[in-house]
Amino acid sequence: MRTRLTLFALSLALPAVLHAQVGTDSTWDVTQPRGRTREIDFTTTEGTWTAIDVSPDGRWIVFDLLGHIYRMPASGGEAQALTQGSGIAVNVQPRIAPDGRTIAFVSDRKGQMNIWLMNADGSNPRPVLLSDKVQHRFPTWVDSGRFLVAVAIPASGTRSFVMLHPDGGQGVEVLKGEVGSNPFRVSGSPDGRYLYYDAYTSRTPGLYGRDDAMMGAVQVRRLDLQTGVVRPITAGEEGKGNAEHGASGGGYAAEASPDGKLVSYMRKVPGGTLEYKGQRFGPRSALWIRDLTGGAERLAMDPVEMDLSEESIVVNGTYPAYRWTPDGKTIVIHQGGKIRRLDVASGRIETIPFTARVHRVVSERPAPKTKLSDGAVDVRFVRWATRSPDGRTLAFQAIGRVWVQELPNGTPRRLTSEAFAPLEFQPAWSPDGRSIAFTSWQDEHRGALWVVPAQGGTPRRLTRE
Repeated sequence: MRTRLTLFALSLALPAVLHAQVGTDSTWDVTQPRGRTREIDFTTTEGTWTAIDVSPDGRWIVFDLLGHIYRMPASGGEAQALTQGSGIAVNVQPRIAPDGRTIAFVSDRKGQMNIWLMNADGSNPRPVLLSDKVQHRFPTWVDSGRFLVAVAIPASGTRSFVMLHPDGGQGVEVLKGEVGSNPFRVSGSPDGRYLYYDAYTSRTPGLYGRDDAMMGAVQVRRLDLQTGVVRPITAGEEGKGNAEHGASGGGYAAEASPDGKLVSYMRKVPGGTLEYKGQRFGPRSALWIRDLTGGAERLAMDPVEMDLSEESIVVNGTYPAYRWTPDGKTIVIHQGGKIRRLDVASGRIETIPFTARVHRVVSERPAPKTKLSDGAVDVRFVRWATRSPDGRTLAFQAIGRVWVQELPNGTPRRLTSEAFAPLEFQPAWSPDGRSIAFTSWQDEHRGALWVVPAQGGTPRRLTRE
């Protein structure tokens, strides 16, 4: 499979679209808190779903935490917030340029998740592109920092990769997703030639189901930006081409080593579980390393953080960004709320300690305020309407309650009293017409079967469970 444009063609095409940036309304600043606000201010030593990157000289790292991007020495210590001045905006997924001078990141400070740049010290934040219709995530540097590649996520859900110039513009599409090969979570090789990415192979949209990673629904693929060729790094889906063909277990969240000879990625552990607060769940995830020359692979870290390879609506990617150090000897990765350093040769894991001050102003959630009338309701959906044995009275359910009404034009009245709290369903008359049975549901006490006099009164519960 080949993509539409190579790096050479892009270098010719991009200048023509540099200044096609989407305009925005400057009269409204979405970063300013509004309505009722409150401040949170605390210091933490751990985080959740933390994306990490290591500087080209290996001396410092950046990571995201609760919507801000922090920088600290690679050995750990006090982390400095680089995006503190962005108001209530969310800033995530930092990626350091090959020269170490610039950080690309994702921010919604103009109302939509788009790609931004800032200097390595957090100064001079500026957008690469601004689109109010398409989200952009997972920026990665290619071609020695001349370009960026990011995931474009339109409302349709079919994702693509776009190549962007740091000076701005709409970008150029380099890989178009399709059903059975929908790309996400991209990461560039250190030499800038390849893109490693997650390919979702499900034939259904998967918006309200789940893609089973154990059955190979997510695979690692590599795009050659010079030739346009896509190569499968992992493969094998349950039942594809052979009814007896088992899955490889898939793969996702790949990162290449500095010399390009190794690639690390995640995979589920069959039958493997984790325990948290007395609850056991799984299958857990582990980190593997593949030798791209000979194909040998080995288990490097087990467990890692629980991934999101089966996320119903894919937004955050299968795993937060992590990075090999420049010498290729260690991998810096998020796991268990901490930042870890994995020694590739020995498998030894060390914790990189950090402290970070989290200071945020929480804005009131914008939501329409709708007042519901306390008056009569025009019922539009009546269920389980059933006549009494003598045909004179109708029982039915509406708005979670059972009602009775004299036929043909009587006024409906509630069968049970206002004090009866459970929701009521499925009324049924007794053969003599003197009683009505019904079912109920209540979240705390669950379901039950009841009987009540047909003229109304206090229900009598018939079931224990």
